[in-house]
Amino acid sequence: MSILSAATRLVAVQLNLIVEQGGVEGEEEGEEAMEDAARPHVHQEGTRRRLRRPRVFKPRTNFLDMSDQEMLKRFRLDRAAILELGDILKGDLESRTRRCHAVPHHLKILGALSFYANGSFQRLSGDRLGLSQSTISRAVCQVTDALVKKVTDYISLPLTSQQQLKIQKEFCDIAGFPRVLGAIDCTHVAIRAPSQDADLYIGHKKSHSVNMQVICDASGIIWNVCAKFPGSFQDSYILSKSSIYKIFEGNDAPDGILLGDASYNIKPWLMTPIANLRTHAEQKYNEAHSSTWKVIKRTLGLLKTRFCCLDKSKGVLQYNPEMVCKIFVACCMLHNIAVRRRLINDQDQDGIHAEKEEGSDSQEDAPDPPVSELNTACEQDGYKVRNQLIDKCYS
Repeated sequence: MSILSAATRLVAVQLNLIVEQGGVEGEEEGEEAMEDAARPHVHQEGTRRRLRRPRVFKPRTNFLDMSDQEMLKRFRLDRAAILELGDILKGDLESRTRRCHAVPHHLKILGALSFYANGSFQRLSGDRLGLSQSTISRAVCQVTDALVKKVTDYISLPLTSQQQLKIQKEFCDIAGFPRVLGAIDCTHVAIRAPSQDADLYIGHKKSHSVNMQVICDASGIIWNVCAKFPGSFQDSYILSKSSIYKIFEGNDAPDGILLGDASYNIKPWLMTPIANLRTHAEQKYNEAHSSTWKVIKRTLGLLKTRFCCLDKSKGVLQYNPEMVCKIFVACCMLHNIAVRRRLINDQDQDGIHAEKEEGSDSQEDAPDPPVSELNTACEQDGYKVRNQLIDKCYS
């Protein structure tokens, strides 16, 4: 007998052993067969063989069969907005594989939208769409990156005089506060402890977070986002290092002002509340300031109610800080789409009407004192502008 024939018979015997021990589908040892098949390799006297798991394809959801109300509840956008997103992001999301079961771009978008809306429950979002948890996780990253590439199409400073006058009028209609272009505030998004520089991300609540700066107009449209600073950084410091600071300090600054809370340093273009009231006019100024500035609190509350992945009550985001910042920007973009289309879900009402928009663990309830600055002349100019405003409008 040749050596080749002996080797062939030995392999045949080993294969028979595998079939007999592993079980054939339908035999009593079926459960043991599944366990054996789950093991990546089987060793028989030096012979190594890989047993591959069969691919399982879940039935996928056709979102066109959903009602408009169901789509708004599950994805926070209506059918037309989702279809429009599909057209815009298709080039960035189409799979380059030729496999017949590649995930279509519209399912990737639905997977990401479902995750944004429901919080950090990737498995739940995947089961509803017929996608695995790992597929949802990849889709979130892909869709987020694709959205952020187009951020300037959805979030931008109002540059034209017509845009600025419209925003100022809408703010003035709230409580008579003049020349307001935006309300500014920061909000914390909880994250898991980063692998590097974890202490920098510990905020006031002794939990890890990223501190996001947001500016909105009177209708709740977000026109500026600064999302890159760890949770330990104070609001005033973030503003001083953001692009919006350079814009308002520059020679071509917009003709208007921002409203901020007591955590900011006053500036000629940034009005803050008065800490120690002395006159009735100052009290009227504070009341008008508070009523007008609260637009940003309602906006942040609606943002986190609409996209629960940003709300700590739904759990912390299981991504690195860079991706969390991208997710936040993407949610702000989607928020603007929803506001412009006037899409309000029943679940969003709490975010609109609640005074405590950011939740019970809000760090904004007790704002940090502003970071002291060397440029006190700028603050003095800010006090002058505020005093002139009080004399003109509230005396």
